[in-house]
Amino acid sequence: MKALESKFVKKILIVKAMKRLSIKDVARLSGVNHVTMSKILSGERTIVHQSTFDKLNDWLSKED
Repeated sequence: MKALESKFVKKILIVKAMKRLSIKDVARLSGVNHVTMSKILSGERTIVHQSTFDKLNDWLSKED
């Protein structure tokens, strides 16, 4: 399990806003379930599986 830092979540939100993506778009592009993505972005979930973190990290690195 991996704790998500607020800085990491803010980066996802920034990319989401800049590219005008929905939560479902971000979920589809990153490979993370849309319910999990919604909980991450709302702050409801701050600890995720390592595989979820890896998917998000890989997606963010491609978006830079």
